[in-house]
Amino acid sequence: MPKVEEQMDGKAAVRPPAMSFRRKAELVGGYAWDRIAAQVKAVAFITVWLALFQVAVLHVPIRDLPGVCGGILAVVVGLALFMEGLFLAIMPLGERCGLRLPARAGLLVLVAFAAVLGVTATFAEPAIGFLKQQGSAVAPWDAPLLYYLLNEGSGWLVGAVALGVGLAVVVGMFRFLRAWRLKPILFPLIPALLAVTVWAALDPRTAPILGLAWDSGGVTTGPVTVPLVIALGLGVSRIAGRGEEAGGGLGVVTLASALPVLAVLVLGLSLAHGFPAPGSAEAFFAPENRAAALRTVGGDEAALARLAGEAGAVGTGTVGTEGTVGTDGDGDGEASLGENLAVAAKAILPLVGVLLVALVVFVREKIPHPDEVVLGVVFSLAGLCVFNEGMEAGLSSLGNQTGRALPHAWQAAERPDKAVFYEGVLPERAVDAVEPDGTVVRYLPVAGKAGEGAAWIRFDEARYDAGKQRYEWVPTEPAIAGGRTFWGYALVLFFAFAMGVGATLAEPSLAALGVTLEELTTGTYKKSFLVTTVAVGVGVGMMAGFGRILFGWPLTPMLCGGYALALVLTAFSPEDITAIAWDSAGVTTGPITVPLVIAAGLGIGKAAGASEAFGVVTMASLCPIVAVLLSGLWVAARRQALSAGEGGPVGYRPGAEGGEEGDDDGAAAAGEVAP
Repeated sequence: MPKVEEQMDGKAAVRPPAMSFRRKAELVGGYAWDRIAAQVKAVAFITVWLALFQVAVLHVPIRDLPGVCGGILAVVVGLALFMEGLFLAIMPLGERCGLRLPARAGLLVLVAFAAVLGVTATFAEPAIGFLKQQGSAVAPWDAPLLYYLLNEGSGWLVGAVALGVGLAVVVGMFRFLRAWRLKPILFPLIPALLAVTVWAALDPRTAPILGLAWDSGGVTTGPVTVPLVIALGLGVSRIAGRGEEAGGGLGVVTLASALPVLAVLVLGLSLAHGFPAPGSAEAFFAPENRAAALRTVGGDEAALARLAGEAGAVGTGTVGTEGTVGTDGDGDGEASLGENLAVAAKAILPLVGVLLVALVVFVREKIPHPDEVVLGVVFSLAGLCVFNEGMEAGLSSLGNQTGRALPHAWQAAERPDKAVFYEGVLPERAVDAVEPDGTVVRYLPVAGKAGEGAAWIRFDEARYDAGKQRYEWVPTEPAIAGGRTFWGYALVLFFAFAMGVGATLAEPSLAALGVTLEELTTGTYKKSFLVTTVAVGVGVGMMAGFGRILFGWPLTPMLCGGYALALVLTAFSPEDITAIAWDSAGVTTGPITVPLVIAAGLGIGKAAGASEAFGVVTMASLCPIVAVLLSGLWVAARRQALSAGEGGPVGYRPGAEGGEEGDDDGAAAAGEVAP
């Protein structure tokens, strides 16, 4: 390639040859493909697993397959754009503020910045908007307060979550600044959370929001909040003279997962007095309960009338084949492109504004690479907008469909996709028949297959159109497990376990956490062992969450028992293992996994007749904590046993803060003992 030289200030300068448009396109295209491929890896397993299980195992086709595929494609492209925008603009600004602000600003400014950063970062999380889309999955008479928080009161819900994250960032900052250990924070915080949970569980008005409150902790720890708060924590640690301290950036994710739970529970308890207790649809729409019903739907007369009509149509408020209570199933409830763009702007622009003000006003530095910042903001806005569009049309629909199809594993299921319409049907032609249990069922004679004569189909008055004399017959297929309920339940629990393990193994942030732990323990605890342990923990948690929905297990005893065990294990674990274990609950809940898991849980909950079906994400966050703590104690015990048997020193032992190192022989033994 020729080089062109020219005189410039008396010095020879070399001008690189001009790059052709084709070469530029190849470079940009290759870079874009790499970014999209990274998101495909994150989405591929869980979406393929859901689709294959529904079609190949449950034998239920995917409705609106082109729309679902288009939505998944939009999610991949949107998430790739969003993440690129984060790396170009938001992350560099956040890291610079985190490293420079503690040295340039006073404590009051630092605390205020930490709180505002936590709040605005929460609004920018891709998965936070998904909670507000789930209002139609709840019947207002089954859980009035839960319905309100997911519909007209969704602003209160998101605000409480954001406030909890803001408080978590402030506490985390003081933890680094004052060298607070994580354990003294966990031991009062978790029991306090459980105490408030028990209090809420005793009130029938607030009991249905427990799953939502605990799931909100998993929603908040996504790709925006975690890097920003860790960058701020590392900056404070360096200013405080502990920048090289083991685990310097750990523990903030734990706080950002726990305090939003407390905020939502407190919000629910403060609002509960204004809402009725769960009851029947008839009682909810009774004239004497009109004021409470209007309060539940936000004072909207039209919404109350529409819900009353749908309650009359569906009777008990169960879900039909095409929609849920609160939606008409025709897609009119979906947000338009302009509305999604406005939502994206409200999420991204305040966060960018906070970072820019902190950098220019308090750090007193110019904006680095302003062109990249502008481009990053544009990418973030476009990406979040496209992501929300795809989530509504693709992932949410797929997860909900699979969840509703799961009961087919142990019970017979209708197949609306195989419906047959018979014209010229008269009800008087139907014949009554007595079932073995004494119930009377009506059957309609119809023409059978060629050469087989007449056939009998069940006659349901609700599917008969008297005006057109047309009857819609929906065939019923037997359960996949052939009526063996136990094996049907086992099949569903296996589905949940495999979904949890596969989704976790594809989580990139978990691998980074494994590298950190391997470094902290001088190779004693291998990265691959952490990834496997967390994946199995998430799988077991998914099984527990789906089992709670299927069998109606109360959430409160599961939470109290699980977290009590985690606290006992924490008491015997070193500080660094403790921080890694509790933070692992946050890194496993990504912007793809959380919406799909919640959608699938709500789908099976509605199909199984549960009034609320949140809590799967909660259990999927709790079990990895216990699994990592157990594995950490086991690894340390093996290390001690081998070192004692060889007469060598113990390089890493329980109770050694930060994983103290022995001599070279002990460090060498770590590689022999590590799983």
